[in-house]
Amino acid sequence: MTANIPKNKLMLKVGILSISTLLTAASAVSGTIPMMAKQYPDQSTASIQALLTIPSIGMVIFVLLSTLFIKFLGKRKTVLLGLILGLVGGIVPFFVSDFHIIQIARFLLGAGNGLYSTSTASLIGDIWSGDEQRNLLGYQSAVQTLGQSFAVFVAGLLLGINWHAAYLVYVLFIPIIILFALNYTSKTENAIKTEQAKVIAKNKQEKKTMNAPVMAIVAIILSGLYFVAIMPQQTDTAMALQQMNVPGQAFFSTSLALAGIVGALITALYGRIYKVLKFYTPVLAMVMGIIGYMGVLHSSNMIVFTISMMIISGSSIIFPYIYGAVMEDVPATSKDFFLSLAKVFNNGGAFISPYAIAAIGSMTGLTSPVDILKIAISILFVVGMIFIILGIVKTNKANKVKHNLNNKNMQHKLG
Repeated sequence: MTANIPKNKLMLKVGILSISTLLTAASAVSGTIPMMAKQYPDQSTASIQALLTIPSIGMVIFVLLSTLFIKFLGKRKTVLLGLILGLVGGIVPFFVSDFHIIQIARFLLGAGNGLYSTSTASLIGDIWSGDEQRNLLGYQSAVQTLGQSFAVFVAGLLLGINWHAAYLVYVLFIPIIILFALNYTSKTENAIKTEQAKVIAKNKQEKKTMNAPVMAIVAIILSGLYFVAIMPQQTDTAMALQQMNVPGQAFFSTSLALAGIVGALITALYGRIYKVLKFYTPVLAMVMGIIGYMGVLHSSNMIVFTISMMIISGSSIIFPYIYGAVMEDVPATSKDFFLSLAKVFNNGGAFISPYAIAAIGSMTGLTSPVDILKIAISILFVVGMIFIILGIVKTNKANKVKHNLNNKNMQHKLG
């Protein structure tokens, strides 16, 4: 990128990273469900619980629509619009009691998050490359995880007032809006557009296309399968503890919180991990998931269980790898679309996880919580083997490119 883009400016990085803080915080108000169920006896339990999943529907829809918004508004305005919608949709339940309005507000929160979801990664790819890009992608995933944990903590404190107050956690959108607006300026966006136009002009053979390299598409699909396998960490480990009669199960929530924090810290080291493992980084993620689940299955106490959960959470290093791989492998003009596709596959994998694993369980006769974790291990193993094959192919390709480049340099010197 050119000198007109302040890529070494710390606050630019802070502004871009900050937008990930509340990206996955829709479930931060899960503690309100019991109180709301009492206030709305005419609503079914499923309808009350759906307030946690409605944002996911809005998010998936507007992740797909975000490329159109970016085309007409630009990334800066699209991100700001998404953050503002998130703020409005997030805090409306504090002011109203009408259940249907609350449902609409929750959809609005998800829609807002969907509008800027892709930009959390693509803005990094627009400005930085190489090791700096990988480091920032790791930080982005860490900020997202820590932000979710912080939002859950704050909402829990506000819940002590009443369930309405818990929704004030989304006031945190305000400092995020300010940080982004002040540091990712229109001037910066215009400089990026100018530089991107130059790059595309130099590579006229690159046409705007929806045909991504096969390996990028495979990586996106594998990330969806990873989500299918990793969701049981949230949904079935507690029941597995009960099935195994592990003592001290009241510590479960703390174990989950600690695992999230450790996972974020490991993800923050993604850039350094990639330097060592390169294209085999996602293989490490699968190995961590497998070892973690096996640890859970052999937990005799909550200490072993908590350590195992931390190892599982460390597998989240796959996220920055997938987003980085997409940005490297697809044409620059199609980058936003394929990042959106990756986000949709991730959310889709999370959504279908219980149904997919239940289907596998019914076919194999493995239906208990412990059996479900075994199925998750099997899926991670298969995904890991495919990533090994992809790693070999990409390593050979990179070595071939490096060899050809060395030959050209040698010929140039001899000439």
